[in-house]
Amino acid sequence: MDKGVTFLRDHRYHKNANSVFRMSQEDFDGIEFESEKWLYKLEKFINRHRTEQLPRLQELKRYYLADNNIKYRPAKTDEFAADNRIASDFSRYITIFEQGYMLGQPVQYKNENDELQQQIEEFNKRNNETYHNVLIKTDLSIYGRAYELATVGLDEKQAFVKVVKLDPEKTFVVYDDTTDNNSLFGVYYYSIDYGDGERKDFVNVYTSDMVYIYLNDNQEERGLHLDDFDDYAFDGVPVNEFANNEDRTGAYEPVLDSIDAYDLSQSELANFQQDSMDAILLITGNPYTGTAQNDLDEDGKIVPNSRLAVSLAFKRARIMIMDDNPNPNGSTPDAKYLIKEYDAAGSETYKQRLVNDILRFTFTPDTLDANFSGTQSGEAMKYKLMASDNRRVMQQRLFEKGLMRRLRLAINIWRIKGNESTAYEDINDTNIIFTANVPKSDTEIVSLASQLYGAVSDETLFEILSTVTGIDPEVELERIKEESSKKPDPRRPKKEKEESEHERNDEENDRNVDED
Repeated sequence: MDKGVTFLRDHRYHKNANSVFRMSQEDFDGIEFESEKWLYKLEKFINRHRTEQLPRLQELKRYYLADNNIKYRPAKTDEFAADNRIASDFSRYITIFEQGYMLGQPVQYKNENDELQQQIEEFNKRNNETYHNVLIKTDLSIYGRAYELATVGLDEKQAFVKVVKLDPEKTFVVYDDTTDNNSLFGVYYYSIDYGDGERKDFVNVYTSDMVYIYLNDNQEERGLHLDDFDDYAFDGVPVNEFANNEDRTGAYEPVLDSIDAYDLSQSELANFQQDSMDAILLITGNPYTGTAQNDLDEDGKIVPNSRLAVSLAFKRARIMIMDDNPNPNGSTPDAKYLIKEYDAAGSETYKQRLVNDILRFTFTPDTLDANFSGTQSGEAMKYKLMASDNRRVMQQRLFEKGLMRRLRLAINIWRIKGNESTAYEDINDTNIIFTANVPKSDTEIVSLASQLYGAVSDETLFEILSTVTGIDPEVELERIKEESSKKPDPRRPKKEKEESEHERNDEENDRNVDED
């Protein structure tokens, strides 16, 4: 078993496994990015991340991939006993539920500045923002933190802002020591292995106006050194960190012990079934089988046909012979299988309690619950999802914080690249709208829209109906305008039609009088 993996015992992680790296503003201002003193500090930060924090991140990712700690449990001492290792996939189930519940309906951005609104839509379209947000949310549910890098790309000689997801196992941000929690620089380190011992280690350090690229070529003795640098105009550290909650814990991290207990229960049940199928055949009252007085010879090897040799042979054959022949009053010959008794009801109750705890403490609804069905009313479903909804709202606020920082980084580039009129303050007026992805009845939505007719604007009605029609409200309004301009409105009152007919008759009478 890997010494770094414990199973239902001890503390899982280092006490600083989820701590935030910090540096005083004074120390940061005095950094000379080529100096040995700075390289020593940088390597110290990276080593702390590797030794204190990386093991936690790797284990959480293992659970997401269903490579649970049951796989690393010590082997049984009895080599003939069944030793199954069944890993449950609760982690992926919880992660996908959280991601779909919050982002199954894409995030919407609304800004009253039409030019800025258009830039935001173009920015999101270029970066496939809907899918990118799903990747960020998935990392949040797994690791409790997620990172993205804002950079500048070129498309047909036109610069645009590009965002890419960074691996949390290779990324961290260092903040100042003030209550404002300002980011000083971000670090992204990675390695390229060319095989045959040839390897290069890269470290990218992103400050508010520069990126410094450090290289450690294993073919050189000087180690980590500054290889290149470049400036940019984001006016802020382009590494954007998202947090799943204030403690930066993953969605299923608090219930890892319960998942391990469930895996153990499932595995032992499989062991019981296998051992029952390979049950030992017990034969009593047979002739005496042992021939040697001692089981081991002078060299410590098993003597053939000794009691020990016969015992091992019978164990492989799943047969046990209990001979009592030397006793004239021995047992009557008999044969039967040795099978352990199994408390099916108690075992199932225990496993169900574990499942309930796992789902309850991660605020995940049990869709297999008999009371959780499509026949439930909307209000009843709201009560069942109340805990999940409270958790989602809290996570949305932290997610919105990261989205707004993304837009603030982007607007600095937009202003420089030919959009000087764009006001930085206007980006703060962007309204970010989340819509919970829950099952809805189309009939109820249409009924609600009909009840609101006349009380709210047409655009609001079409926003409500967009979940049914799948048409954007603005597009729907344009379609209605086009239709109304081509043909008379069938919804026009009958009185208006009669008045228009009278007007046409009067005009015809006037023409007849003129002709006479």
